[in-house]
Amino acid sequence: MTNMDVIRNFVHQYRKPFSTETITELTGIEARTVSRSIRTLLNNQEIKCISTQDKLYVSSNRYQSQVGFNQKGKWNYSTQVAEEILNLLNIKQYHSIREIALDYGKSRQLVFVYMEALASIDMVGIDCSGYKVLSKEGILKLGTYIQPAILGKLRKESGIKPKPRMRKTAA
Repeated sequence: MTNMDVIRNFVHQYRKPFSTETITELTGIEARTVSRSIRTLLNNQEIKCISTQDKLYVSSNRYQSQVGFNQKGKWNYSTQVAEEILNLLNIKQYHSIREIALDYGKSRQLVFVYMEALASIDMVGIDCSGYKVLSKEGILKLGTYIQPAILGKLRKESGIKPKPRMRKTAA
């Protein structure tokens, strides 16, 4: 593991503001090497400077917006994930949650919960060609109201017929 890797791990795991001296003391790496690495991390936008006077830094992804209203178990909805799903729906036409989950690279459960939350606040709808984005306004309302089984109702209203299921044969 290189010094840069050690410093990068430190930066991503340390939750408080830090300085060059803090990293030097806690990792045992030379101050000159640490300051060069900090410049690199600043250029890559992995960290940001919060005080030029004291030269304090924090990780860039430290404060990711989470919206939690405990409507669906203990789910905390991330507006970033919702925006990524909306962007996927704008790029390609999807007919099922499985297709979205496959392209997004996350579980079907996560995609289903987010799609249900987005449909509940009228950001996502279903027509005969599949899922579509109705609006990108009101993303901060995500998770405030969840209408159970809304995706099934929208599917019925759109006229999309369910795929035929295979019958089990006696073996």
